[in-house]
Order: sequence, then structure tokens, then C-alpha cells
Amino acid sequence: YQITAYNHTITYAERRRKQYNDAQRCYRIVEKKLPFRIAFSVIGTEEWKTEFHLCIGVCFHFFLKSLKPSNHATIQSIVRAVGVVPGIPEPCCVPEKMSSLSILFLDENRNVVLKVYPNMTVDTCACR
Repeated sequence: YQITAYNHTITYAERRRKQYNDAQRCYRIVEKKLPFRIAFSVIGTEEWKTEFHLCIGVCFHFFLKSLKPSNHATIQSIVRAVGVVPGIPEPCCVPEKMSSLSILFLDENRNVVLKVYPNMTVDTCACR
């Protein structure tokens, strides 16, 4: 399968090869120049866009400290590697720290409105 973001397509094989060669296998996709943008049509404008960032990558059982694995993810990957319990998935590369997104706009009555959406932008990723 393929991932497409703004005219940049990565095939599955290229993605796996890149993940294998990447020393930090779990990362924010914005650092790799593949932003995740959403238009704010829900508040009446198609002109506003923001980057939320994505976490992408593979978490292997030989965790690097830079991947910041939780104790649960570490045990899960060991159990998977040893094969004690069949069907255990690999830990996932997920958001670790997130920040709020503040939007200041005029509503339909020309009132200034500030909306704060908590946990909207990915700051860091980790294996969990």
C-alpha cells in the first residue's frame, strides 16, 4: 500500500526500508516533511489550515532510549519476541506529549471568539 501526503508518495517497501535504516524509528511525521493538515470548515472557513503532526514508525523489541518506551510496551515487546503468548502485537508509535490549539476568529455576529482545543497537536512520539 502507499501513503500519500502533498504529492509525496511512499511505497510500503520504501517505508519499511526507511524505518529499518532510521535510528529513531518512532517519530513525528512533520520532522520528515510530511505534514498532516486539516481545513477548519467546521467553523465556516476553508482558508485556515494547521498542522497537527502524525506519529509514524515501528517499535521493535530492542528499544532505544530515544523511543521512550513505557514499561508496558517493553514487557509487551518481550512477550511478543519470546512467543509466550501468541497474537501479541508490537507496541505502537503514538503521541506522547500533545499541546493545545488556540483559534481566534469572528463569529457570525462579528464577536471575537477564542476557542482552545486541548491535545490537538502532537509534540513528541513514543512507543507504547
